[in-house]
Amino acid sequence: MIKFEDPSMFAAARAHVSSFRWRMAIGALFALGASFVLDSFAAGFSWFLAVMVSTGFDALLGKSYLEVRGRGDRRTAGMLFVWGCAFSVAIFSAMTLYLAAYGGGPGRILSALMAASSLVSVMLFLSQAPGFMLITAAPATLCLLIMAFMPFQPGPADAVEGALGAGCGAAGFLAFVIRAALYNGRLVGGLRAANKEAKERQLEAEAKRAEAEEANRAKSEFLAVMTHELRTPLNAVIGYAEIIQEDLDAEGRKDLADDAQRITGSARHLLGLIDQILNLSSVDAGNEGLAPRDIDVRKLIEDAVASVQDEARDGGNRISLRVSAQAEAAHTDGAKLAVCLGALLSNAVKFTSNGLIAVSAECEEVAGRDHLCIAVSDTGIGIASADLARIFTPFTQLDSSSTRAQGGVGLGLSMAQRMAGVLGGEVRVKSELGAGSTFTLRVPLKLANNSALRAAA
Repeated sequence: MIKFEDPSMFAAARAHVSSFRWRMAIGALFALGASFVLDSFAAGFSWFLAVMVSTGFDALLGKSYLEVRGRGDRRTAGMLFVWGCAFSVAIFSAMTLYLAAYGGGPGRILSALMAASSLVSVMLFLSQAPGFMLITAAPATLCLLIMAFMPFQPGPADAVEGALGAGCGAAGFLAFVIRAALYNGRLVGGLRAANKEAKERQLEAEAKRAEAEEANRAKSEFLAVMTHELRTPLNAVIGYAEIIQEDLDAEGRKDLADDAQRITGSARHLLGLIDQILNLSSVDAGNEGLAPRDIDVRKLIEDAVASVQDEARDGGNRISLRVSAQAEAAHTDGAKLAVCLGALLSNAVKFTSNGLIAVSAECEEVAGRDHLCIAVSDTGIGIASADLARIFTPFTQLDSSSTRAQGGVGLGLSMAQRMAGVLGGEVRVKSELGAGSTFTLRVPLKLANNSALRAAA
């Protein structure tokens, strides 16, 4: 019922210990009232002395509970503290019954005010821990219930003493009520301030997110423009290098022709990287307009294979192709599908040496809809299971060292995944380190309208 390791229990114990002097001051006021009502200062002083000793003892137990560190020791100290508090409240409540029984009318008034004050005190200082609060509130609650059934007897005090005794009880009760009101006011004020601060932080976070989105959009638009600007001179370099190579070959100057071929190869490689950045920035900027049309899947795959054939041959790799009859035709955006397939083939060729790259296309039914599934399998180095979650992250290379064997900017697989998403599909991977990888591109065989695809994305 009571969790002694809970921070709310620590807060309740701290509040109880820190309010010791306050409770003693109000207890002295009640003791003075009891002396007036019972016409016996000895009775009031004796009761106050018992309350002070018991309350001081449970305050010491509270300090011990707050200071102890071991889990078992803290639980023991907490239980002693709870029962000490219950005992001191019981002693306080016992006086209320005595006053109700022998104090006459003023005694009934004073006893009711004392019991009510005890309940207010418990709720004020111990409300953080409901279980603790219920235990310590039980004695005063029982006293209030018992008072209703107690026979009424005339008290020993005269009218003036009775009035003074009842007045002391009213003053003590009002003191507790006023302190509770001030405490609740501070609590409500703190909650309002915290709520206001939370709203301000939320507005600030929304503003920063909007700024970040705008900055990201501006970055994507800038990259899209810049990549277009870079492609123009690169295409000119490639064109002139090819012309020079042809002229040098015609003149029989093979060494210089090979240099011109290297220029062409490097420029084409750079153009490929720029195309990747252009495609990525186009998607980020929201310019992924779709142009679905009927396409010949076999021809599209053959063209993609032809574009990497030279690189595959240089690495000692063979490429096989298999297209099922049901997958030879599709209605989709051929350009974006070619980007996806080109990225997967380029990745397979890059990380496979003296191996086999198998490309297959089939038609599968997924969720009641026909999908084109193109699988690119290789016998390359494979991917560790711990790295699979990172391979589709833009600008990420699994080998990020400066001495890595393969180049690139880490956009190919990310671009394939994003383009597949634009086409309403996805790219999945199965791989084992040292045993090769299989990337499967799955897109609808017949592309839906643009709005439906974007809503799905």
